[in-house]
Amino acid sequence: MNYTDLHCDTAYEIYKTKSRLDKNGLHIDFEKAGIFEKYSQIFAIWSDNDKSDDENYEDFFKIRDYFLESFSENKNQNKISAYLAVEGGKLLSDDLSRLDILYNCGVRFLTLVWNGVCKIGGAFNTNEGLTDFGKQAVKKCEELGIIIDISHGSDKLISDVFDISGKPVIASHSSSRKIISDICPGQKTLAKRNLSDGQFLEIKKRGGVVGISLCRGHIANEEGPVNISDIIKHIDYYLSLGGEDIICFGCDFDGAPMPDDIGDITGVMKICEELKKRGFSDSLIENIMYRNADNFIERNIKDGRV
Repeated sequence: MNYTDLHCDTAYEIYKTKSRLDKNGLHIDFEKAGIFEKYSQIFAIWSDNDKSDDENYEDFFKIRDYFLESFSENKNQNKISAYLAVEGGKLLSDDLSRLDILYNCGVRFLTLVWNGVCKIGGAFNTNEGLTDFGKQAVKKCEELGIIIDISHGSDKLISDVFDISGKPVIASHSSSRKIISDICPGQKTLAKRNLSDGQFLEIKKRGGVVGISLCRGHIANEEGPVNISDIIKHIDYYLSLGGEDIICFGCDFDGAPMPDDIGDITGVMKICEELKKRGFSDSLIENIMYRNADNFIERNIKDGRV
């Protein structure tokens, strides 16, 4: 089985821990990914809210260079593909020219916000939309060919993106708000981290894709047991909204605590096996595992492979 994933934080983690991609103690390394026939991953470089805008911008280049050096050790160039993303637009500060530089450095996806408020706008735990600078940044990304990622965005910010954007957008790691609201009715802020039905359908309408997050708190009550059955509830619900051609995985490996029976990237095959047991067709499983994401990348990304 092939596998394509829309979001992980492994690039940041290998830099922080000074480990390598070939083999490490993290969720993702090349040895673990060897269970897949072909593996493609969008590696996000995170903007840390505890650092200044400029510090995050400077860190981007250090993390990118360390990641590229480690990725160059990949002995399976035809089997493993990588794309670069930035998670959190804080590193832009208020300088649009930084987007040109990021694009030239290989960035093809931008998660606009992460937490709280930055100069682009507000995250899920705020009621802030896009700032004027944020609207300019969205337009600039579209001109350059950087895909807008609305995961982590506030409802107002996501609505603003839909109002001004004419291009496909993605939610790289966002599960269903309806499911988490039913399971954890008191955790309204946490539920807002996920997509509403309307947001999911708008992404579908625009030809985008949605990656299901495996972060425990995005799929179930994280204070109790969390397992593959909880993940499949989100898959089933997105399928009920007509998502067979847009559902992917954006597991958030190396960025979030995983369900009890997942562990690391090898656990994705357990989900695949469970879907087979539940009667999902081979074609539908292949769509979710890789084809939907691969088709989106092929349609929308130019010269972006690391």
